[in-house]
Amino acid sequence: MSDHARGLRIAVTGATSDFAAAILPRLFEDPEVDAVIGIARRPARIAHPKFTSLRSDIRSPDLEETFAGCDVVLHLAFVVEELKDKAETHDINLRGSRNVIDSAYRAGVARVVIASSINAYGADIAPEPLTENSYPAGDPNRYYFYDKAEVEHYAEWWLRRHPGEMTISMLRCTYIIGPDFANDGIDQFTGLIGAFPEADRASYQFLYQDDMADAFHRAAKTDLTGPYNLGPVDWVGVRELAAMQGQLMFDVPQKAATHVANVAFRLGLTPFSGQWVTPGEPIVDSSALGRATGWAPTLTAHESAAVMILLQGKSLVRREDALERHIACEAALRSASDALGLTRTDVAALDVEHRQLDAGDSSVHTEIHRSSTGSGSSVVLVADAGLHARYLTPLAAEIAAGGVDVVILDLPGHGLSTGTRGKSSAAQTVDAVDAALRFARTELDTAPVALRSGTRHTVDTLAGGLRRRVTGWTTWEEPTRPDGLLPSRTLIDGSADLPYVSTAADALAYCFGPIGLSATS
Repeated sequence: MSDHARGLRIAVTGATSDFAAAILPRLFEDPEVDAVIGIARRPARIAHPKFTSLRSDIRSPDLEETFAGCDVVLHLAFVVEELKDKAETHDINLRGSRNVIDSAYRAGVARVVIASSINAYGADIAPEPLTENSYPAGDPNRYYFYDKAEVEHYAEWWLRRHPGEMTISMLRCTYIIGPDFANDGIDQFTGLIGAFPEADRASYQFLYQDDMADAFHRAAKTDLTGPYNLGPVDWVGVRELAAMQGQLMFDVPQKAATHVANVAFRLGLTPFSGQWVTPGEPIVDSSALGRATGWAPTLTAHESAAVMILLQGKSLVRREDALERHIACEAALRSASDALGLTRTDVAALDVEHRQLDAGDSSVHTEIHRSSTGSGSSVVLVADAGLHARYLTPLAAEIAAGGVDVVILDLPGHGLSTGTRGKSSAAQTVDAVDAALRFARTELDTAPVALRSGTRHTVDTLAGGLRRRVTGWTTWEEPTRPDGLLPSRTLIDGSADLPYVSTAADALAYCFGPIGLSATS
């Protein structure tokens, strides 16, 4: 840990990247960090008392002056999205990274932490998880793989020539997902059709962004030297990933797929070339980082994959894939919480519980708010068509404060429940409400009443109105802030008979006369 009398001053290159979006809040929350200098070629869209945004290129000769007075440099700047000009790509990645290391040293920086990648190992799939003892060979035919490996080689060369003068650590990240991450790879993982060379072997270690940010935060405050793998302990095969979301998966010949991707990229039809056509990624062992810093992933690769699917607006189709653990549910709900202005501290203060319930052919998600008074009454609050439980969290908290337990229910195909996104038949709706009522009676030991809340406003264009009349699907307005869990259209039956409430007072009034869809227990 830092032994500075003052707080840490940390410079972050690539301050407008997805990486930075996840890491910067962690630095701001740390009382041992006094200042963060964000460096990027465009202005950072973030404001914080600790944060200063500087526009600069990592190849700039003025970088030493920018780093002056900094204790740590987090080097996140890197060309990931493919450019046709590979000479420019290599210049930014290689010359820029060398300049970051050399400028940090001349400026008196104590630690440099580099965002590397498991792609530095190359594209070959090993029979066992790789440790840091495996050589980062990269791949000269794949710009990203090659550049990541070459940056590491320069850092290792530098360390051998400057022993004990400045620490450089390289965190080799697996595939990162989360609400701040959007890229072509994620779109491919969650498309209607998946195609991979060696689909039976291809797999990925999906890492949730908070776990990545935690590792970089720890590295910024620890004297680490050399490479460290950064990923979860498990991995997900692409056929398993396809089964989770009902995706059609095809095994394609690598040479043919590479050729097609190269042609499409040259014609501007796809954002990536054949350099990204691989049979999955190497699987790595990250235990060395845990031993050095105490870091451990909070989400499994399977949970992170489920979060990725949900945030892309798709449903999990199998019961066994439904998110169960509190931390995983909250990860999937982060965007919705942000849209409501609910911070993680706010949610923690509400002491929310999450539970998946079996309901016919679905696993339905419930969010539980327990009253501190134990009145013996409860409300099953059904999130209206198109919404999910998090949008009723403030209302549920008010009802619980009034002395009544609350079970908020995601209908099938909504929120964290399984099923076709946005669709719940009358039978499915009844099964879901009955499951929530049984839970309230048996596990909460209360007398429940079923209500619904949270109507959204329809937006019907002429075409949308005709489609609704023909298909029964209802279109909905887009949220003011992104929330991948909200369906763009809904087809819901069986909930119209539930009384609608908009306030806690209305809901509390119903507790003396149970109303629901079913009398079954």
